[in-house]
Amino acid sequence: MDSSDIDLIRHLFDRYQQLKREKRLYSSDDYIPQNLIMFYYGCEDKFDFNHLVYNFKRKYIYNENEVEGVHCKSERDGLSAVYDYIKDTDNDNCPNIYMILKLHSLLYSKVPYPEFGGKFRNSVAFISDSDIQSTSPENISLEISKLYGEYSQILEMSEVVKKNNNSLLLMHYIDRCIDLKCRLIEIHPFPDGNGRTCRALVNLLFRKVNLPPVYIKNKEKEEYIEAMDHAIRFKDTKTIHKFYYYKICDSIIELDISERDKQRTVTDEQPKVLVKKK
Repeated sequence: MDSSDIDLIRHLFDRYQQLKREKRLYSSDDYIPQNLIMFYYGCEDKFDFNHLVYNFKRKYIYNENEVEGVHCKSERDGLSAVYDYIKDTDNDNCPNIYMILKLHSLLYSKVPYPEFGGKFRNSVAFISDSDIQSTSPENISLEISKLYGEYSQILEMSEVVKKNNNSLLLMHYIDRCIDLKCRLIEIHPFPDGNGRTCRALVNLLFRKVNLPPVYIKNKEKEEYIEAMDHAIRFKDTKTIHKFYYYKICDSIIELDISERDKQRTVTDEQPKVLVKKK
């Protein structure tokens, strides 16, 4: 990615920041985030996923737990283990929707009673920060199994997107990943950790098409909850799609472009070695 590509991405992102200040993030005529994502995806020289996850862990593991009101170091360490797994596991080693059990198990792998992780709940629960009752415990396995086919189709689509470097299909892929996540949140399969687990699953699916992992800052929690509630309550996912588009833009800038700027600054500031002419 040359300097002109980076400058264009930064220009698009500046426009996004302006819309954010004007509280016009979700206007129907706003295609800034889609354009930024598609342009970025079309660039050949992107940071590899391992480096993006390194930056993600360094900056945002704390934020992911803060969004859920979790202040326990063992759960932060567990979430770090989740992203180590996403980074290190083979891209083909996420065969079906039951991957969520593995991610949930890792999330609680550092707590005093790690056997809490990787098990569906057996009691009635309401979706966090909502009055919506989630799937009854006896129906969780059935509802999860219904997503088996959708998850498999998403995996198949990821191969087509990556093989053809198709940025338009990429946007459809992103939407399907988010829709799957909304359905999982509605089922609310676990007694705790649903949000972090489902967001991790989305990031695993993003990895399959070389998109950076996304994060949610605590100050964005209200927007996020409102968008998720609208998607689940009214089956209208337009707002949560748009929310995620912006979060992908944030990750592109903060986990990749800003890091390039730092590296370029370090290189520019290195002392020049003068060679004396003979």
